[in-house]
Amino acid sequence: MKKNWSNTALVAYALLPKIVKELDFGIQSRVKSSYQSKHLKMGVSNEQLIGEIIELTDEKRKIVNLRYIVGKALKQMKDKSREILIDRMIYKKTFSDISKERKIAMRTTFRRLENAENEFAKTLSSLGFGERKLQEEFANDKYVKTIHDRIVNDKYFVAKNM
Repeated sequence: MKKNWSNTALVAYALLPKIVKELDFGIQSRVKSSYQSKHLKMGVSNEQLIGEIIELTDEKRKIVNLRYIVGKALKQMKDKSREILIDRMIYKKTFSDISKERKIAMRTTFRRLENAENEFAKTLSSLGFGERKLQEEFANDKYVKTIHDRIVNDKYFVAKNM
């Protein structure tokens, strides 16, 4: 079973504070520009700015919802599965580092990570956010889509693949 979107959700979870900060900046800059646009000859219409603010706010709502769903899924997982998944997907630790820290064989690390990914995907699915739902919700989100593309193209762990 491909778990690209569930892995994307987990990686995005770690980056959500940065994403939300960028969205907040976008919203604030549009709010501030609306006050100045009436003084410009070629200013942007208030309707357009309001539309952009609503769009960014909706995007932020989706991102915050993703954080809640992923957090809930992680809490429902077994401790060992959650820890190895977070080490690999969020902290980008190498398989070698993980196996040394836990004093387990490299092959066991691979197997436990695979099991943890499966458990996470199943937990997300049980919460109503399976692969298809995640794709429907976030395929057009520029931040999450970028993370997804890197995972699909095996470029997320390029520097520390093993």
